[in-house]
Amino acid sequence: MNCLYLDRKNLEIRLDGQALALYEDGARKGSVPLHLLERVVMRGNVQLESRVLGALSARNIGLLVLSGRYSEATAMLAGRSHNESSRRLGQYRVCLDNNLRAPLAHWLVLVKIRAQKRMLREALPMRADLRHALTVAVQRLDNIMNRLKTDSDMRSLSSLRGFEGAAASAYFSGLTQLFAPSLNFTGRKKRPAPDPVNACLSLGYTLLHNDAVYASHIAGLDTMLGFYHDISFGRESLACDLMEPLRPLIDRWVWWLFRDRTLRIEHFSDDNGRCLLNKAGRKHFYGCYEANSGPARRLLKRYSHALAKRCQLIHDGE
Repeated sequence: MNCLYLDRKNLEIRLDGQALALYEDGARKGSVPLHLLERVVMRGNVQLESRVLGALSARNIGLLVLSGRYSEATAMLAGRSHNESSRRLGQYRVCLDNNLRAPLAHWLVLVKIRAQKRMLREALPMRADLRHALTVAVQRLDNIMNRLKTDSDMRSLSSLRGFEGAAASAYFSGLTQLFAPSLNFTGRKKRPAPDPVNACLSLGYTLLHNDAVYASHIAGLDTMLGFYHDISFGRESLACDLMEPLRPLIDRWVWWLFRDRTLRIEHFSDDNGRCLLNKAGRKHFYGCYEANSGPARRLLKRYSHALAKRCQLIHDGE
């Protein structure tokens, strides 16, 4: 076990030695040893002892609390950060210097577009009926990548964001074709999510964002200071940066959920125009996310560690 998902009413979490004890309506239902956990995700009105927070923090076990209604993050606990403060000092220099930010941002956009292209190419053999739409989308992404690789004038932060937007347009023109018309998925729409696909993408991105917060925090970085996303009140810009190249992994996985009919229309409900994943659907979603999140989490750790080393070198003047 890597992540414990708690999504049930009248649930109480207590600390029992080196384990979390689970109680429902006052009756003990089981326990989970702490050494098996890296993360805990709670949704809705789950009660827990204050000692549980201390135990999670002491063992660097991340905690994510989702709102009971909309499955959006309301609180996070990321554990203890790395002790090397020079990493954060170097990160502050990067954040304030566009000449240091631009190469990192250029790398990020290229890696993201490459992942988008890979996602559509993998879909081609499975959807021969969409060959034209997918091929056109891949060609558009190829053209954008080639310009970014060869034209040094395209490396400013503003131009990179423009090209990322153009790539997103090309990518979603192909991605939307992969889903059944009955799902009404016509593009990325965040708040509120109007259809089942956007509801799943939003929840998947929320979980991925939490993984990015955890990875960057443990590496000794300030999650609020990014190199591609500007500083914004209340936003963990570095986590937003690190998860960008990994969004296509979530997109592919969500497509699989609907393609294999793991999730179906009966797993969703409508709340005044907002599409919600019901309890049965969330059970499938969390289980599948945990089974497929390993590659993304490993990449987040690798990205965070590499960035932390680079920031430390910048601080040390090397």
